Amino acid sequence: MANVNKFLLRKTHRQTNVELARLNREMALKMIMLASETGDIEPLMDAVQAFRSTEELFNQNSAPIEDAKIQKKLGDVLFSIGKNEVNMRALEHAIIAYRGAITIASLLGAEGLRAEVREKYKLALKYAGHEGGNAPLSIQVVA
Repeated sequence: MANVNKFLLRKTHRQTNVELARLNREMALKMIMLASETGDIEPLMDAVQAFRSTEELFNQNSAPIEDAKIQKKLGDVLFSIGKNEVNMRALEHAIIAYRGAITIASLLGAEGLRAEVREKYKLALKYAGHEGGNAPLSIQVVA
């Protein structure tokens, strides 16, 4: 009886994690739409944080490759803003988004996407003033 309850609990926990990841993905997409409608970059940074909060829930069955592609696009937009407007906060969030995309691509074995994002990640680090392609400890902990 105890084993059955334990199995049901694990199954419910897994389903809840998948649902939470889906909800955070939806929230991130809505933040991206809001940013495109308003021109404000703050929702983009919120979208990065929404994705970051789901990474602990990722596994090969619950992390769709679309998540990595969305995080890459978020990184691209924030990198562009950070570079063109000299906005360090946007650059730091681009770095976080790129790290998330690299994590998911690695988890799923999408080596082509991973390599592409790593190049952009290194470039974002360089523009943010982190010579040698290494993020400072504070960004590495977040990413």
